[in-house]
Amino acid sequence: MLIARDVRIEVGPRILLEGASFSLQPGDKVGLVGRNGTGKTTLMRTLVGYRSPAAGSILRSGNLGYFSQEAALPDLEHPDATALERILAAREIGALQRRIEDARRKIERLEGERRDRAIRNHARLQDQFEARGGFVAEAEAKRTAASLGIGNDELSQPVATMSGGQRRRVELARILFAETEVMLLDEPTNHLDLDAKTWLMGYLGDYRGALLVVSHDLPLLDEAITSVLSLEHGEIDAFRGNYSHFLTERDRRREQRQRERKHQDEKIAQLEATVARFKGTTEKMARKAKTMQTRADRIKRELVEVRGRGKSVAVRFPQPEPSGRTPLKAEGLAKSYGDNLVFVDVDFDLDRSERLLIMGLNGAGKTTLLRILAGVETPDLGEVDVGYNASLGYYAQEHEQIKPGISVFDHMREVSDQPDPILRTLLGHFLLGDKVDQDAGTLSGGEKTKLALCRLVVSRPNVLLLDEPTNNLDPQAKEALVEALRVYQGTIVLVSHDTDFVADLHPDRVMMMPDGDVDYFDESLLELVAMA
Repeated sequence: MLIARDVRIEVGPRILLEGASFSLQPGDKVGLVGRNGTGKTTLMRTLVGYRSPAAGSILRSGNLGYFSQEAALPDLEHPDATALERILAAREIGALQRRIEDARRKIERLEGERRDRAIRNHARLQDQFEARGGFVAEAEAKRTAASLGIGNDELSQPVATMSGGQRRRVELARILFAETEVMLLDEPTNHLDLDAKTWLMGYLGDYRGALLVVSHDLPLLDEAITSVLSLEHGEIDAFRGNYSHFLTERDRRREQRQRERKHQDEKIAQLEATVARFKGTTEKMARKAKTMQTRADRIKRELVEVRGRGKSVAVRFPQPEPSGRTPLKAEGLAKSYGDNLVFVDVDFDLDRSERLLIMGLNGAGKTTLLRILAGVETPDLGEVDVGYNASLGYYAQEHEQIKPGISVFDHMREVSDQPDPILRTLLGHFLLGDKVDQDAGTLSGGEKTKLALCRLVVSRPNVLLLDEPTNNLDPQAKEALVEALRVYQGTIVLVSHDTDFVADLHPDRVMMMPDGDVDYFDESLLELVAMA
């Protein structure tokens, strides 16, 4: 159970939320919605206890699980903890499993009485493991992981060596495995393929605890939730029903407020016109005018607030200088991490203004390939040739270029020598104008996405390397990005699970990873986009 009473949340001088009261009871499945930057992630972090409210109180009871949209390396019980150990740690089984393995190794090294003590200790640990249902729990953890697209090879991989997307899937599996009474999930479908999303929707539909979820994945919100909390203009409004019902009801309430406000404005105008006509006439009419002015003043104090729909993101990529005919070429690329061979012998070349979609299952090396093309990582074999007059712009899905401790405005100065007023205006187009002095590390996922895109715009590249650019974006911002890329005349290399986004961009060719096979794109492949 979770209860919030009169909660106020502040970030610096800004008030993100004022006077919010709501509760999560067993069986409640609530979607928290609002545009990027309204404070959804900050509210989630406050509810879970990572930060304190400026006013009000939050009551928590039961085992609470929080899934963050960030992919930062979690605090591990052991620096070499594997993905399976991390998941099992949710029930304090992973650490016990490692102690059992350490005890077994000690038995092999010791002799005599010390070996006998080690054997007894190993047997005691085994008994504890079985008493906690360790073998059954391990099988359950593996099933949960597999349902989220985590294969056996990944389960044995150390978490510290995993990509951000892999870590997020592991953390989601850990939260679902933890047997919580309350779950707070912030963008849980990022990095999930279609099968994993479908499984997650079913899991959340059957979940008996209290659920609060932030997601821009509309099917998830429609199928998994029974009510909505809308965070807008610093206030929380509650709606019964799923996301589709919320959209209809929100518009109905807005229209009703507009009608009420119009009636109030007309009544005030009528009263004040009468006051102006009677004022200064006879004493009797002057008293009537005073009474009417009092009524008009009372209506003014009780005016229905009609909220605007909010500002819209404006994205526009300046048309870049043309590159050479082949802006990017790769020959014989290979990459591995320890014993994990990601891909080998990948070759391709790009034509100027071409749009190449990179597809493949999770773990096939899509992000790794983009990082190599961007120069962030070095291939084990092969080389990347950046062509004549080609300038690369890389959007990383984990926002590696957004560094904590550096302000939003200083992030812009890193990539542009444009005058400050121009940079401030550009940030305003991305709805970051009021956050220029804010630590970029404290931005929400959607705001970090906007800042990363804003940096791309101002750097004017003629080759865009985009890794899941629509993750964390609200629908309006996503549509603005689509429109900007439609008219962009440079070269694009794209990784995306977003079927609608890919369809709107009309790729020319597709590369299937990890084999690196390249072919022409046709619409029949759209069915595979969400699954790859």
